[in-house]
Parts: sequence; C-alpha cells; structure tokens
Amino acid sequence: MQTSAIRLLFCCISLLYFQVGQLKANEQLPINNTAITTTQQVDSALEQQLDAMLALQLTDPVEANNQLTAIIAAMNERTPLDTKVRALTYQLFNALYASDTAATEESLALLQQFKQSELSLSALVEIQAAALEVDIFQNRLNEAYLKAEQIQNLMTDISNPRIRYWVNTLLARLFLLDTQYDKALKHYDLALDALFDTADSRTLVRRIYLSQQSALVHAEQKNWQAARQVLEDAYAEIKHHKRDELLPDVYLTLGFVLVGQKDFAAAEEINQRGLALAKELNQQSLAITFMNNLGSVYIQQENSTAANAILEQALAEAEQLNDEENVQVIKFNLGYTQIMAGNHQVGLQQMQQAFAYYQQRNYKAEIEDLLSWFAKAYKLMGDYKMLAATLEQQMQLREEMVTAEREQNTRDLQARYDLKSQSQQITILQQENSLQEELIKNKKLQQTITLMFVVIMLFAAILLINLYRKVRRTNKRLKEVNKQLEFQSLRDPLTGLLNRRAMQEKMAKRHISGDAAPCALLILDIDYFKQINDNYGHAAGDAVLIEISRRLSQLVKDSEMLIRWGGEEFLMVLNSTTATQIDLLSQQLLKVISELTINYEGKEIAVTISGGFINLPFAQVPEHQLNWEKVLQIADMALYLSKVNGRNQITLIDGLKVPFAVAEPHLQSDLNGAIRENQVSYHIISG
Repeated sequence: MQTSAIRLLFCCISLLYFQVGQLKANEQLPINNTAITTTQQVDSALEQQLDAMLALQLTDPVEANNQLTAIIAAMNERTPLDTKVRALTYQLFNALYASDTAATEESLALLQQFKQSELSLSALVEIQAAALEVDIFQNRLNEAYLKAEQIQNLMTDISNPRIRYWVNTLLARLFLLDTQYDKALKHYDLALDALFDTADSRTLVRRIYLSQQSALVHAEQKNWQAARQVLEDAYAEIKHHKRDELLPDVYLTLGFVLVGQKDFAAAEEINQRGLALAKELNQQSLAITFMNNLGSVYIQQENSTAANAILEQALAEAEQLNDEENVQVIKFNLGYTQIMAGNHQVGLQQMQQAFAYYQQRNYKAEIEDLLSWFAKAYKLMGDYKMLAATLEQQMQLREEMVTAEREQNTRDLQARYDLKSQSQQITILQQENSLQEELIKNKKLQQTITLMFVVIMLFAAILLINLYRKVRRTNKRLKEVNKQLEFQSLRDPLTGLLNRRAMQEKMAKRHISGDAAPCALLILDIDYFKQINDNYGHAAGDAVLIEISRRLSQLVKDSEMLIRWGGEEFLMVLNSTTATQIDLLSQQLLKVISELTINYEGKEIAVTISGGFINLPFAQVPEHQLNWEKVLQIADMALYLSKVNGRNQITLIDGLKVPFAVAEPHLQSDLNGAIRENQVSYHIISG
C-alpha cells in the first residue's frame, strides 16, 4: 500500500508559506463599518525581515519562529497596519498549526479588532483570508464557502502579488477538498499569474508548490501523464536553480504518479533518489515514507525479497520515532510479502493485526483500499471462498461510502444555502435599521416644517410599499427554488434518472395508500465498470453511465420507474408481467446494452450488464413478512450470482419450491444455498 494522494497533499504544504484561517459562522465582511483605503502602508525594513523569516521556515522552523516573535516585539504604534496585519497573521498560523486553540482564538480576535481602524483593502482581505484559512483547517467547509464568495468579490481590486498568490492558493485548496477540480485549477492559474509580478527568494518555492498541487489535481482525476509532465518540469527547474532542498516533496509526488502509470522501474528509481536525499537532509520521517513506498513498488514488481528487506528497515526506524501510522502501514505491507513468499498464515495474521488499527480509526476509504490487498492475498493463497467474501465486503463498503457521500453532499448544500440565507437576512436587517434611523431624523424635522413632514411620510410609504412588493417577490422566488430543490433531490445529477430516494418515497406512499399492486424488480450492474474507469478515466465512466441510462430508458414504460440505484447499479420497477414478457425484456435488454459499443473521444468501449430479477410480492408471501427491501436484497443476490457465473446475463427468481418458513433463513443472506438445496426455482437469460 503506497502513500495516498491526500497524504501527499499535506506533505506538500511545507512549500507554501503559512496557510490557514477562520471567522465566526455568521460574521460579515465589515465594509460598511470599516474605513477602506486604496493605499497600502508598510514598513519596508520589517517587510524584508518577514520575507527572510519565511525563507528560513523551510530549513529551520524553530529559528524562524524566534525571528517572528522578535519582529512582533519590535512593532509599535507607528508601525503601519498592513505590516502589523501580516506579522500577526503569521502568529495566528503558528498557533493554529500547533493546535493551540486558545492562542488561535486570541490571535484571531486581535486581527478582527483592526477592522475598526482605517485599513487598506489588501489588509482587510488578508484578515478575511486568514479567517477563511482557519475554517478550512478546522474542516468547517460550509462557513468557508460563504467567506470564499465574499473574498472573491474583493480580489479584483487587489494589486499586492503576495496576497493575490496566497488567497488564490487558499481558494484552490478549498475547491480541491470539495473535488471541484476545474475551479481549483483556475485559482492555481491565477496564483501563477501573481508570481509573474514577484522576483524574490520565495518565487521559486511558490512556483514549485503550484506545480505539485496542479499535478495532484491531475492525479486525483487519474490523468497520470499530465501529472508526470508537470512534476518533471518542476524537477528540471529545481535542478536548474540548484535548490535540491525542494526535491524531496517533488520526488514523493512523482513516485506516486509513476505507480499510477504502472511505470514501476521509474517509480523505484525516483523513490531511491528521494530516500537518499531525505537521509542527506536528515528528514527521517520522510525517509521512512520513501522506504515504505519503495517496498510497495517492489511488491508491485513481485519482488518479495527486496520488498521485505526495505520494509524491515523502515519498520525499525518508524518504531524508533513512535510513528504509529507508518508502523501499521509497513506491517501490513510486510504481511503481504510473507504471503508472496508462501508464509500464508503468518502473513495473513500480520495483515489482519494492522487492519484492526485502521478499523478502529473507521477511515472507510483506507479500509476499502486495504480490502483490495486482502483480495489479492487470498488469490495468491488460492482461497477463493475468502476472496469472494472479501470482494463482497468491499462492494458493500463502496455502496455505503457512495450513499454517505451523497447524503453528506445534500446536507452540505442545504447548510450552505441556510448560511447564505442567514447572511442575506442580516444584510436586510442592517438596511432596515439604517432606514429606521433616517425616518427618526426626518420626524424631528417634520415637527417644524409640516409640509416636509407630509412629503417625507409619503416617501416612506412608497418605500414600504416597494419593500412589501420586494418581500413578496422574494417569497415567490424562494418557493420556486424550494420546488426545484425538491425535484432535484429525487434525480441523479449525472444521468437525470430517478434516485434511491425516489424509490423509497414511492414505496412509502404505496404502503400508506394500501395499494400494494404487484410489480417486478430488476436490478442491474455494469460489468467491469472499475476497469473502464481505470483504463479510460472517470470522464469515460460517466459517459458510459449516461449512455447506458439512455438505452435503458427506451425499454421502460411511462408508468414504470428507472432508477440509478448507486454507482454503476440501476433498478427497474416494472408493472406486473408474465414470465414470457419478462424473459423477452431481459433478452432485449442484454442485446441493447452489448450489441453497440460506446464511443468516447474516438475510443470504442465494449459494455455488458448483469442483473437479478424478482416479483413483488414474492411467491405470494405477504409484504409485512417480506417487504420490498428484503425482496430487493434477494434480487441483489441474484445479480451477484449473474456476476459469479460469467456476467452478461440475468438471473430470474421464479418462486419457491418449499414453504417460505423453510426457505427464509437462506433467503436472508445465502440465495446460492437456497438454490443448492432446491428451495428456489430460477432460470437464467444469457446475452
């Protein structure tokens, strides 16, 4: 198991000067209360000292922190606010990175006080961006998005290249965390534009950082060649400027990309270089990471002897540093090398012990990745029963992750909408307060001039009428937006098909109305979909999903439902049909999917599909005994049998050969067992 792209992202943060920040959840940009000037006032001598301190961060962070403390101590009442804000922002980041909550809040409050003074626009944006950085660091992304919109509105008037660079990299990191890769790349490009206006000791460091982040965006999208080219260009630039201390992070990222390309020889060479340089620079933790990645490369090359040797060395050093996470990763890899060497039980036990560590942390993405290695291990051991069980566990976990991600995205969208609505309400209240104050002043004037009193009251009435109309229009728009959100909540955004929630609502209404009209459930799964994503990219996978949705839509009636059930799975809810009709539909479905390849960017992608079919209610069993979810679970097991038995086929469950009470235990989790014991009648339609 190699170091992940997300871990690489945090390895690269050392190249960017101090990035982090946060405001209170409902705080607004105080433009109405803060005096803003267009001129930036700085202390040139202190600014140079701050630049020198940043350069020292890369090689001696302790001394850099001492210098920052001395700079802040030297500031006084005559120090320009722009320089004060910059220095205190760095102090905030030191506290934040050290997880010192009290010091972080104190530093943030101190920066917020400057908003009551006359600030340059650059200083105001720097304070707001620092607050946004805290939001991102503390994973308060919904609040971060609201602040990001406000900051972007001010950025067009910022000329300071340091702030333009920093804020755009900050915004890019926010969008990267939300997998909005196009927006992330846009802001990295804007940050690169800002570097053209700089020519100091930090310019190269910042440019290399941007190259690494751009490469990581490409890597997250499996665009390995683009990522490799960016990193090789960055390597050439570092060598040209003889700044070898910047190479370790580039080597680490490039090694990850080369493994993604399956260029294991090049990955081995680059990790060897990184290991040598990490040792030369006395970066022991980084050296351990390179050794583990080398071991992973050797495993990919099926060289268990070399893998075991380097991993044993890495384990000893990780244990010496008390680096528990690296210890568990390395132990897991060592267990796999034992299985490669034929020591199956020893290796499996070691892998399981390390796996328990990740289960305790409940990081599902890591657990899903580890299950892939368990599957490979069982395949090497020839234990195909455990291989099948592991793959089934992995499929269930993926479905849970997809469902959890979808639900979280929905909650995030709602939370962001609520925050934005709250922000707008505060702005409206501020406007109403201003209007009220004006009316009070006018009322005093009206006491001496009767005619003016009448005119102003008339004017106020017109304003109130307009405000009332505006509120009505706003309420109407909100109703329209709510209707649109309700419609979208029942649709899959990629294919436009109904989603899982639509099915749940239909079945809930069916149950409440008491109209339990018979229907049929046909669950389908695209064969080898992961290979399509791996070989052609996720964009190609999306194109396949869209085309399959189109073809399936042609086979369902208006009164029937076609649902994207999750990932590459689809569910058809059909009207009650005869066995002959459903057999004909199954044959037609398999033919429609497989007879024509899907063209994507000039590449022909062959696609087949497998399925499982069952009637609802099943075998005349009342639905209070066997509801739709349990019936669908049986269909899902039938789908699994179609996969196991060769794919491109549909397994149709016809009925029961024994009483339901006899078959029920098998029907809960082992359809194959029920078939084996002749409890269930079924037949198969092959493509």
